[in-house]
Amino acid sequence: MRIRVRYFARFRSLVGTSEEELEVPDGIKVRELIEILKERHPVLKNEVFAEDDDLADVNVSRNGSYVSFDEVLRDGDVVALFPPVSGG
Repeated sequence: MRIRVRYFARFRSLVGTSEEELEVPDGIKVRELIEILKERHPVLKNEVFAEDDDLADVNVSRNGSYVSFDEVLRDGDVVALFPPVSGG
């Protein structure tokens, strides 16, 4: 199945593009997609996900709604990666 991944803020700068389309296995979860993205863009592994299970440094939306890392993706989904937001 095909999905589109959109990168925002720091992620866009690190991977050098604002979006890309990927062919991924049917039934893949967001957590598994992130593993694919770390292999595809090693800078994410080194700069963002320094530890194996460190997903605290990313917010993920699917088709415009924030989702958990266990969310199952479907063909045609648009997944967006955002850095955590803080403010005061």
